[in-house]
Amino acid sequence: MPPIVSATPQWVLHPNHSPDAAASLARALGAPLAMGHALVNRGMNREDTARRFMDPVIEDLHDPAEMRDLENAALRILRAVESGERILVQGDYDVDGITSTFLLYSALVDLDARVEYRIPHRIRDGYGLTVDAIEEARRRACTLVVTVDCGITAVEAIAHASSIGIDTVITDHHEPPAVLPAAFAIVNPLRPGCAYPFKSLAGVGVTFKLVERLLRGRGGLERARTYLDAVALGTIADVVPLVGENRVLARLGLDRLNAAPRLGLSALIDVSALSGKRITSGHVAFVLAPRINAAGRMGNAEQGLRLLLARETQEAEDIARSLEDDNLKRRAHDEKVLIEAVRMVEHDLPYPDCSSILLWSDTWHPGVIGIVASRLVEKFQRPALLVAIDGERGRGSGRSLPGLDLTRLLDGCTDLLLAHGGHAFAAGLSVRRERLPELRERFEHLVREQYRPDQFVQRLELEADLKAGDIHMELVEWLERMAPHGLDNPEPLFRMADARVTDVREVGGGKHVRLIARDDTGEVEAIGFGLGAQAPALRRAGRADLAFVPTRNEWSGETRVQLKLKGIRIP
Repeated sequence: MPPIVSATPQWVLHPNHSPDAAASLARALGAPLAMGHALVNRGMNREDTARRFMDPVIEDLHDPAEMRDLENAALRILRAVESGERILVQGDYDVDGITSTFLLYSALVDLDARVEYRIPHRIRDGYGLTVDAIEEARRRACTLVVTVDCGITAVEAIAHASSIGIDTVITDHHEPPAVLPAAFAIVNPLRPGCAYPFKSLAGVGVTFKLVERLLRGRGGLERARTYLDAVALGTIADVVPLVGENRVLARLGLDRLNAAPRLGLSALIDVSALSGKRITSGHVAFVLAPRINAAGRMGNAEQGLRLLLARETQEAEDIARSLEDDNLKRRAHDEKVLIEAVRMVEHDLPYPDCSSILLWSDTWHPGVIGIVASRLVEKFQRPALLVAIDGERGRGSGRSLPGLDLTRLLDGCTDLLLAHGGHAFAAGLSVRRERLPELRERFEHLVREQYRPDQFVQRLELEADLKAGDIHMELVEWLERMAPHGLDNPEPLFRMADARVTDVREVGGGKHVRLIARDDTGEVEAIGFGLGAQAPALRRAGRADLAFVPTRNEWSGETRVQLKLKGIRIP
C-alpha cells in the first residue's frame, strides 16, 4: 500500500501538563517522574486513582443491574431457557459483532438452552436485524430473538417480529434513534433514561454485562471472566475508548489471551506469526482483528465465529488458514481502493481547501471501504465517507476524528440517506446514487461549521521532555502498566530535545531508520518505523528533536531499552 504521509504534524505539550502535580504523584507512587507526567496528563492526580488505573481488577466493573432493562432482558431469556423455547442470537459481521455472538451463544449453551446463531452476510444480507432475519427466525421455529451489537434502529423488523409472535431483546451500543423499536427489552447504555455510569462499552461489553447476569446461578462474574479473551478482542477491535470499564475488560482479557487462549485464537496467533510473543492491544488491532474481519469483508463472517467455537485442533488450524487467505485477498482490494481514493482526493476534490472527504465508485468492494476510509482520515486529517455503488444504490462507510461525531453529522443528512447508524468515530450508511453530489455538499457544510480546512492539522501530544539518562528499564516497566493503549489512552509520547544522532542507518529496505541518540546524560538506541526517508537529512544534520515512546526491545535473549520514534524534527 502507499505509505501514509501527512502534513508535518504540530508538536504540542499535553494540555494537562503540570510539573508540580507530576512530581507529587511520582513521589507518592515511588515511580519515575516521567510516569507521573503520563498519569497526570490522563487526569489522574491522586495515588489511589492512579493505582486503580495501573492495576485494574475484575471487581472494578459496575453492577449489571445498573443498566436499564438488563434485568428484564435476563429474565425473559432465562424464561425461554427454562421452558425450552428456541432462541436465535442475531449478531453482526465485524469483530465486535462476532465476539458478541460467540459470547452470548456460548453462555446460553452453558445454560443448556436451545440456541442458534445468525451472522448476516455483509453483501447479501446487509447490516443488522432485518425483516428477512425475523422470517428466518420463524423458519427455524425461534420464539425469541436476542440481538448483539445491533438492533437499536431495527424498528420495522421488530414490529414485524411482534406481529408474528416473536419476542425480541436488543443489546447494542450504537446511538439510539429518536424513536426506539418496540422490543421486549432494550439494553444500551446510551438509551435515554439509562443511568449506567459508563457509556462507552463496545457491543461485546454490553453483551458481557448480560452474560454476567445470566450466569449468576452458575458462577456469575467468575464464570463470565472465562470469556474475557474474546471480550478484549471485540473491545479493542471496535476502537472504543480504552478507559474505564473498557480498560478493565481489555487488560484482563489480554492477560487471559496470553495465559490461556482458546483453541481458535491460539491457531490464529500461530498463523499470524505471533507465537512466543506477548500479545498486546496493537497485535489485536492490527494483526488478529483484521484476519477475523477479513472473513466478513471477503466472504462468510461465520468463519470468524466458528474459529472461536472450535473444539478440535485441526478444525481451528484449518479455519485460521482460511482467514489468513481471506486477509490476503482483502489487502489486495484495500490497496486498489486506497490508490484510487487518494488520487480522487487530490484531483477531484478541492483538497486542501475542503473540510471533508466523500467519494464513490461502481468498482469498489463494499467490504474494504471502511478500512480505506480510516487510511484517508490518517493521511488527510479529515472525516471521510466512501460509498460502493451497486446499480442505483450505494453502501457507505465512514470514519472521523476526535471532536467530530460522525453519527451527529449524518443525522444532519437524514433526508438524503436511506439509512445510517454507528457511533462517533465510525458509521455506515446507504444512499441512492443521484443523492451523492448533494450529500457531499451537505456533509462538507456540516463539517465546516465546526472546523475550517486549516484547522485539520495532525498533532503529536507530548507528555514531557526527557534526557537520555531518564530513559531506563525501570521507566519502561512502569509505562507498560499503562497498557493496553488505544483511543483516550495513547502510548505515552515524550521528547528528547536537540539530541545528537549518530550511527544513522536505513533498515527494512530503506523504509525505517535506526540510530543512536545522545545528550550530556547518556545515550539510547532508537528506531523509526516508516521514517527511513529522513535518514540522509539526519546524517547531515547530526542533531534532531525526537518524539518517542520508550519501549522494551528483546532480541536473542537480550533485553534493552529502545525508543520507538513517532516524529523527527531536524533543525
